[in-house]
Amino acid sequence: MDLPVRGARLLAALRAATLLLVLALLFDPLVPLGGARTSSRWVLLDASLSMAAPGAGGETAWEAALGRAGELGRQGWTVARFGAGVETQDPAEGGEPLDARTLLAPALSRAAESGAREVVVLSDLRLEDAVTALASLETLPMDLRFEAVGGTVSNAGALSLEVADRPLSDTPGAADVDVHGGEAGDSLTVEILEEGRAVAARTVPAPGPGLRRSVTVDLPPSGGSGLVRYEARVRAEVDGFPSDDVAVAYASVGTDESGGIVLVSLRPDWEPRSLLPTLQEVTGLPGSGFLRTGPDRFVSMGLAVERGPPVDTARVRRLAAEATLLVVHGVSGEADAWARSLAEAGRRRVLFAADDAGADLLGVPTLPVRRGEWYPSPDLPPSPIAGALAGSIPQTLPPLGNLLVPRRKAGLEPPLVVRLGGTGPAEAPVYLRRDDEGRVAFVLASGFWRWAAREGGRDAYRSLWSGVSGWLLRDESVAGGEIRPEMHVFPRGASVAWRVPAEGAGYRVAVRPQAGGGAPGEGEGPAGQVAIVLDTALATPGMTATGVLPPAAYAYTVSDAEGDSVAGGRFDVAETTEEMLPAPVDADRLEASAGAAAAVNPAGQPLRTMPWPYLLIIVLLSAEWIGRRRSGLR
Repeated sequence: MDLPVRGARLLAALRAATLLLVLALLFDPLVPLGGARTSSRWVLLDASLSMAAPGAGGETAWEAALGRAGELGRQGWTVARFGAGVETQDPAEGGEPLDARTLLAPALSRAAESGAREVVVLSDLRLEDAVTALASLETLPMDLRFEAVGGTVSNAGALSLEVADRPLSDTPGAADVDVHGGEAGDSLTVEILEEGRAVAARTVPAPGPGLRRSVTVDLPPSGGSGLVRYEARVRAEVDGFPSDDVAVAYASVGTDESGGIVLVSLRPDWEPRSLLPTLQEVTGLPGSGFLRTGPDRFVSMGLAVERGPPVDTARVRRLAAEATLLVVHGVSGEADAWARSLAEAGRRRVLFAADDAGADLLGVPTLPVRRGEWYPSPDLPPSPIAGALAGSIPQTLPPLGNLLVPRRKAGLEPPLVVRLGGTGPAEAPVYLRRDDEGRVAFVLASGFWRWAAREGGRDAYRSLWSGVSGWLLRDESVAGGEIRPEMHVFPRGASVAWRVPAEGAGYRVAVRPQAGGGAPGEGEGPAGQVAIVLDTALATPGMTATGVLPPAAYAYTVSDAEGDSVAGGRFDVAETTEEMLPAPVDADRLEASAGAAAAVNPAGQPLRTMPWPYLLIIVLLSAEWIGRRRSGLR
C-alpha cells in the first residue's frame, strides 16, 4: 500500500480520468460535429471488374463513374476506390477496375469511421455483399446517395471447370462446367479444349441473368499424358463482358504407368474418398485408387478415375509394386493370400487394419478391438512428424472409433494420442515403423475421414497425412520434394504461392507467360523474347507467396545458386470471376434504407476515430507518472 503523500487526491483524479476515457473509447459514442466540413464528404468509386462492361452506348460504367468522381473531387470531395478493399485515390490517376470482388459494407464503415457525413456511391450496384450492406445502412448516420452507372449488360460466362483424372489415356472422361447468365430462352455453347485443341462441345439452354447451372461435357480419350491442361469456353449470341468466358483446369492423364500413389481398398468405406486426394495434394504425386468388388475384380474409385473400366488383380498388383507410395485399406482376418501379399509390396506403405486379426497379418499383433469414442489429444508425443502436427490437433475434432492397441510397442513410434471419452488413458491410433524393409505407417483406428468432412478438422486431417507422407517419402526423389506452385490454377486476384522444401531454400524461380497456354516452351519463340514477369529468390522453406499476377497461362523455371535449371512446369491464374453474376441492386431500395437510418441515428463522429482521446490518455498517464515520482511513490 502506498503511504499518504501530498497530492494523492490529484494523482487519483488523474488515474480515474484516464480510466473513464478508456471506458468511453470502449463504448465508442458519437461526438456531434458542428457545421459541415469539406473532409466529411466522400465519394465511393466502385473499382471492380464488372465496371469494365460496356453499356448500350459503348461507354463503360467505369468511364462514366470516373468522370463523375473527378467532378466531385474538384469540389473538394474525398474519392476512395472500393472493391475487395478500400483505398483513397486521385481521380486524375484514372487506372483500371481490377478488383475481383465488390464489397460495399467495408467501404461504408471506413467512410463512417473517417467522419464522413455525406457519401455518394458510384457503382453498377452488382454487390457481392448486398445483404450485409443493407444491414449496415441501418446503423450508419450518414447522408447516402447511390448513383447507378452503366446500363443493362447481357453477359454469359464460365464460373468453374473440373476434369477428373484418368490413369488410362485411352479411356473417355468428363468435364463439369458451371456456367451463368445469358438471356432466358437463348442457348450457350460450351466448348472444351485440351492443350489448346478443341475436343468436345455441348449446347445448353442459358440459365438467365443472375442464375447458374452445371453442365457435364463428355470427353473423348485423351491425346496426351501426364499433366494435361483443359479450357472451357462459353459462347453466347450477345456477350457484353468477355473477360469471364474461359475457365481452366488441369488433370492427370495416363499416370498409372508412372508410379505415384496407389490406394487399394479391400472393403467399402468413406476413408479412401478423403485420403487419396489429400495425399495427392500434399505430395504432388499422381494417384490411382481401386476398390475390390470381387475375387478378381477392382473398380476405379476416388478422384483418380471416375469412369475407368474394371481391372483385375494382376494389374493392381503391378501398379502396387511400381508405386512410390502404397496405401492398403481394410486388411482384416478374412484377407486372402493375394491381399496379404499386397500389404507387403513396396518400401513406403500406409496400412489400415480393420480388426485385430488383420493387424496380426500386418505384423502388429494387437488386443481385441476397443470400441467407443476416442477423442484426439492436443498433447503430442515425440515423433518424427511432431513438427508437422504441432498446433494442428484441436480438442474439437470428431472422435475416432474401433481402436486397436498393440501388444508390443517396441519399434513403433506414435505421432498422436487419443483418449476414450476424452479423459481415459492415452493410446495411439497411428504408429510409424522403420526397418530394413522400408517405412510403414500402421493405422489402427477408424473414422479419420470425419475430420476431413468437418470445417474445423480439414487442416488437422491434412497436417496428419502431410506429416505421415513426408516421413514415408523422406530421402526419396519424388515430385513432392520439388519447388512447385501451391496449385495448378490460382483464383483471379490471389497471390501466387510456392511450396519450398528445406533443401530448396535459396533457389530462384523465374515465371514467363505462355502463348496459348500450351505445354512449356510452346509459342514462346526464341529465348529472351518473352518477358519475365517474376524473378525472385525463394529463401524460406514452407509456403512462400510471391505476389499477384494477371490472369494468364504461365511457365516457370527453378534454378540453383549456379544458375542451373533444376525444375520447371506451368500454372494458370484464372480469368473466371463471379463479378457479373449478381443482379444490380435497386438504388432506390438502398437510399430508402439509408434515409431511414439517418432519421433515427444521431449525427456525429465515432469517438475512436478521433486523435485527441489517445493524446489525452498519454498526457494524463505521463502527468500521473511524473507526479508519483516527485512524491516519492513507485
